[in-house]
Amino acid sequence: MGMGTRRALIASIALAVMLPLAACTSTEPTGSGSAGGKTGDYVIGFSNSFNGNTYRQSMEKYAKDAAEELMKTGEVKQLIFAEANQDNNKQIQQIQSFILQKVDAIIVDPGSATALTGVVQEASDAGIPVIVVNDGPIESNADNVYQISFDAVAQMKTLTEYIAKGIGGKGNMIELRGAEGDAFDAKAHEGVVDALKAYPDIKVVSEIYTDWNGSKAQTELAAALPNLVKQYGKIDGVVNQGGDSYAAVQAFRQAGADLPMIGGDNRGFFLKWWANEAPAGYDTLSVSANPWDGASAVYVAADILSGKHPVPHNMIHPFGTITKDDVQQYKDVADEAIATPTYDREWVRSNLYQQ
Repeated sequence: MGMGTRRALIASIALAVMLPLAACTSTEPTGSGSAGGKTGDYVIGFSNSFNGNTYRQSMEKYAKDAAEELMKTGEVKQLIFAEANQDNNKQIQQIQSFILQKVDAIIVDPGSATALTGVVQEASDAGIPVIVVNDGPIESNADNVYQISFDAVAQMKTLTEYIAKGIGGKGNMIELRGAEGDAFDAKAHEGVVDALKAYPDIKVVSEIYTDWNGSKAQTELAAALPNLVKQYGKIDGVVNQGGDSYAAVQAFRQAGADLPMIGGDNRGFFLKWWANEAPAGYDTLSVSANPWDGASAVYVAADILSGKHPVPHNMIHPFGTITKDDVQQYKDVADEAIATPTYDREWVRSNLYQQ
């Protein structure tokens, strides 16, 4: 995985992520707002469109850990989080607030591919680099915008093709989606559609938005299953973007329906079930975007501000994959953990910058 250390695997959700972020949070306008204005003590704003699931909480924890590392070297002074709770207008206002505070850089996990175009242009025009991470890319031609994206199309195409082959290339499928209108969701859905072009005998009988949240997924799916089973007789496969694989297992149990081939999401709940409780020989594939990209964004922001490393404007972050041959490694994983590869700062420079 490149020159950096590739430390495997488990991203436990530390209690600290649910508590005030101490030295990493502030509302004081202490940044310079200019990449060339300082050589350290950077103040970085982080606008998160949503943090209501373990993935986003883990992403914030990784970002916080990276910021604390760079605080020790004097590169970063503060990391300020703002949560928009899936409200695009609120996220715009929060980014504008960061601009007024003259932070040195802004990290954005966007709630929309288009709604933030204007405000990131404002930040760029003010000399503030904007690093778009996780749910991008967004539409922007601004000079100071840098995008760290997952290939959501490839991720969901990989998962959907595996499930499609696993159910014999025909049957009924449910697609569990993320947040309606979200950029990542749109790309992930594109991957499902692309994969199923080769499988005309597979019918997607329902698309259900879950906000990548297990509780919502279980409730929505359990409510829909009786009618779906009555109408179509059997559900053969379920594909999903993350955060709701084990919820799907529970919903099918609750409905008393036959268990289909359910795509995994690298969450501890699902991996433990697959390793310990699933029917003998149960085969699926588990994939997920990697929440360590929160740390990547902090490292990228610091490198942009220092000007010492050439940072490309568009970077692709790898996602994580777990197969049936790997799953026993996770039989004792914590329920809320996300199994994911983690890296280090040198990996970012050797991999993301060299694409």
